[in-house]
Amino acid sequence: MSIVFRNFRKWWQPPRNIKDRTQHRQVTFLELFYDLIYVVLIAELTHALAEHVDLEHIANFAFLFVIVWWAWLNGTLYHDIHGNNDIRTRVFTFLQMFTVAAMAVFAHDALGDTSIGFALSYAAFQVILTYLWWRTGVHDPNHRPLSSPYVLAFIFTTLIFVLSTFVDPPLRFYLWIGATLFSVLLPFLPIGLDRGNPDVQAQMELSRTPTASLVERFGLLTIIVLGEVIVGVVQGVAGHHDLNLEIGAIGAIGMLVAIGLWWLYFDFISHRLPRKGSTWLPIWMYAHLPVTIGVAATGAAVINVIEHADQPLPIEVRWLLVVSIAIVLLGIALLIQTLENQEHFQKSYHKGQIAMIVASLLIVALGFSYLQTIPLLLAIVVLMLSPIFFGLMYWIRELETSETTIT
Repeated sequence: MSIVFRNFRKWWQPPRNIKDRTQHRQVTFLELFYDLIYVVLIAELTHALAEHVDLEHIANFAFLFVIVWWAWLNGTLYHDIHGNNDIRTRVFTFLQMFTVAAMAVFAHDALGDTSIGFALSYAAFQVILTYLWWRTGVHDPNHRPLSSPYVLAFIFTTLIFVLSTFVDPPLRFYLWIGATLFSVLLPFLPIGLDRGNPDVQAQMELSRTPTASLVERFGLLTIIVLGEVIVGVVQGVAGHHDLNLEIGAIGAIGMLVAIGLWWLYFDFISHRLPRKGSTWLPIWMYAHLPVTIGVAATGAAVINVIEHADQPLPIEVRWLLVVSIAIVLLGIALLIQTLENQEHFQKSYHKGQIAMIVASLLIVALGFSYLQTIPLLLAIVVLMLSPIFFGLMYWIRELETSETTIT
């Protein structure tokens, strides 16, 4: 029996101690598989927005996206800090995926007829994560002062979502808003933490130390939402029975929008760690939220832009497009501010950052214009790519100056 138990413990390990967290591990296929379920969930939210482009549905989309992003963030952080390559980690990851799949089933009308199903699915997800975070304190007493207050906070927000199913809208959604706001602010709230305790302080420093794998996971999420822009192009073009040159041109420029967004994020942000310090990691993580919301909303806008290729672009679609892209640019500009300084490239990044802010303002100004669809899209693409141009030109000039100085 003892041999069986030892073999079982080999494959069913306790959560990885935070002190054993590696700084340079590779993202596992299990994490990639976990992210895949969020493709479906985000697609449901994006397609629901694409069907109804107005202020009410845009607000609904943004709110639900925050809930989805918060779920992904917690699952990602747990695996990055405490995950192992064992059966236990796989089982609980798969359980999370079941609940996320359930959320996707109810996401299309999550603030309507299917709100109860969505609330219970999200509560089930929270129960799993709450249990996992609680077990970290059970197996590591030094981690308990850090995990216990957050576990209690998770229990509270989970109960709010469950109790919301017993009341009618709009009170149900007011409860969701309150619970979500509390959850999002949780990392910044000093709830019961003994910050004067050296052991607790050491645990906090370890939990807020960024790793290369965490940076990679955020890049993968960005890829997921960028896929919605590509899907928007394909669905928009495929929705036309009589294809012509104009529709093809709009679809091609729509692809350039996706390429431009990818270029901006992965040239300026990816593979760079946040600044050191307890506050920079949460700021870096939260700065990704407007970026991912903006990219996903751009996907919904692109679907509508191509669907209206043979008619004047509706004003609400025009504004959704320009504001979404501007939000992405401003979010990336903020992210640059949170990254570690790289002496040889810092001025180049700074030039690109300024160009992004200016480009975002000019793109928003295009919402007031009377440009037709193709000129509008071309102007957006040119403005989007301008930060890359200015940053690259400054970098080349600096290299030439350095080589001349050395010579």
